[in-house]
Amino acid sequence: MQDPALPGMMRFALYAGLTDVQSSFRRTILGPLWSTIGLATLTASLGLFFGTVLKQQLPEYEAYIPFLATGLIAWTFLANCIHQSCSLIWQFLNTLRHNRMPLLVPVLRVMVRNIISLGVNVAVTIIAIRLFLEAAPPALGPLLGGLVLFVINVLWMSYLAALLCARFRDLPQLIAWGIHLAFFLSPILWLEYNLGRFAYLVQFNPFSWLIALIRQPLLGLPTSPETWMLTTVLAGLGILLCVALGRYAANRLAYWL
Repeated sequence: MQDPALPGMMRFALYAGLTDVQSSFRRTILGPLWSTIGLATLTASLGLFFGTVLKQQLPEYEAYIPFLATGLIAWTFLANCIHQSCSLIWQFLNTLRHNRMPLLVPVLRVMVRNIISLGVNVAVTIIAIRLFLEAAPPALGPLLGGLVLFVINVLWMSYLAALLCARFRDLPQLIAWGIHLAFFLSPILWLEYNLGRFAYLVQFNPFSWLIALIRQPLLGLPTSPETWMLTTVLAGLGILLCVALGRYAANRLAYWL
């Protein structure tokens, strides 16, 4: 059986992802919108806590809440895609064993359903910032460009995680621990100037570059040329790495499962 063509894989992944979203509405009113409500509740709770406890180190509450919300939106998408990709092997074990379906197909399926949630969260954030904070609407060009580049980077990270977890069964726990650690080391709950003279260390955190692709346009701030350049280079290197490892694992995947 030949490998399906890329357009066929994309159509299948899109259909499967939309089916997953549709099935999540069964026997519930809001379906995946509960995650948006949960994210809003988390943002309000953390914003109130940090805005009260660390009020001497944080900016105004009205400025901190959008900063926190945009960071949580980006991180939730990134963490969900990588976490779910790590468990793909167990969900599609029989399919991957008995069919020459590339591992990219289930990864794309995960990406599609999470992209829909990301779009809803971004739309709700834009409306909330516009209504409650009376901020100017974000520039659509930088926002769409940032979203595309952000998704491309998350895609290769998710595929790499799925591929490595297929080969090494202990990696899902290690990746989950690493994601939790990276959350606290990235400027999501805290701002760069909170680090004082060590603020320059944020520039070496690739997750901070990816978060900035979404955060800056949503806050009405320009995305720096360095961020565009670094995330583009990161995407290119990640894709090349995944292509090389994918070719190496193409005929070995069935034996790893």
